[in-house]
Amino acid sequence: MRDRLLEFELSLDHETSEEVVEHPWGRAFLSPALPLAWDTNWLLIERPGMEVEEVVAVADEALAGFGHRAIAIREESEGARLAPEIAALPGWESDTHLYMSWERPHLSPADDESAETGLTGCEGLRRELIRTEFPADMDDLEETTDQLLEMNRRFSAASGDRWFVAPPAHPESACCLLSGEGIGQVEDVGTLPAARGRGYAQAVIGAALAASLEAGHETTFLVADAEDWPRLMYAKLGFEPCGVLHVLRRGPTDGTSA
Repeated sequence: MRDRLLEFELSLDHETSEEVVEHPWGRAFLSPALPLAWDTNWLLIERPGMEVEEVVAVADEALAGFGHRAIAIREESEGARLAPEIAALPGWESDTHLYMSWERPHLSPADDESAETGLTGCEGLRRELIRTEFPADMDDLEETTDQLLEMNRRFSAASGDRWFVAPPAHPESACCLLSGEGIGQVEDVGTLPAARGRGYAQAVIGAALAASLEAGHETTFLVADAEDWPRLMYAKLGFEPCGVLHVLRRGPTDGTSA
């Protein structure tokens, strides 16, 4: 199941990236116009058996024009082997992305707590939500926000532009539904800090799930941080783990953040 969901994500990455470069070790997904958006400038390591020094070397070469390094290891076992080794290197860290597929019997009926729109209809809210992910005093916060919002525009254009907000009158929470190949992905779930704990995230996710069901998707999923609390909320909504993807990261060495 995880492999099919990963392929869905990769198909969208191929469509939204400015450049995809094939290498003997895998692929580089690049968007030089958005250098601060790490999730659209990254590498997929597909060759098994690489040592951590090789992984760092290919990242330095393929991402030479960027301050950051972002690498996903396709095979779960390879990622589990490399993650602790690279996390021991100065400046590097490893994240575990947990794939969770939705079991429909747990769906709650959609209610009036949410509304559907396109990205243009919730762009102001989305901008605010992006800003909350970074320190308020970050030097390049506005530029980073602009680039991540542009990344949202590209994905919306490629996959249906369906966003869900709550509450409808004065939205403070949002998520989107990416669609294609009989699959739906709930993505970019976020709630403004002052509005958390009111059930708005559950409302927008529920609306996205109802829309995915209505669209006839065979599978609906999301990707969560395996170590963070939202995965517990997703489990209560009927999402079940079906695999992981190990992601290795290093922030810019010049002290900037993205």
